[in-house]
Amino acid sequence: MIAVLTVLTMTSVLGLAVLGVVLFRALRDHRELVERTGLLRQRVMQAEQQLGALCSASLGAGDHLVKLEHRVQRVMERQDALEMRPGNERPYAQASQLVNKGADIDELVEACGLTRGEAELLVMMQRGAA
Repeated sequence: MIAVLTVLTMTSVLGLAVLGVVLFRALRDHRELVERTGLLRQRVMQAEQQLGALCSASLGAGDHLVKLEHRVQRVMERQDALEMRPGNERPYAQASQLVNKGADIDELVEACGLTRGEAELLVMMQRGAA
């Protein structure tokens, strides 16, 4: 009977030792998982911040693109209107007379339908020649 009790005691001690090793490993693995989870949470937060920044940037770029599209549309409409005028309707003679009378660039653009660049060039040429 003592032999049976000795065997049972040894088995119990061995079982407790194995259980202790298993518990130690489980605790170590748990700590590692907690640490990894913390690191992953930080990475997720960083990714969320980066995503937010990218979304904001894309909205700004989208707004800028819409403005550029409107400008291009206006330029195309203006170009179409200029191309539709016959060549003899270019009011350079009238604009030249207005420059001689002291008209400024804005007046030439409004009165003669010239582009700002055309009006500036005409004023430079007329005043440079005088």
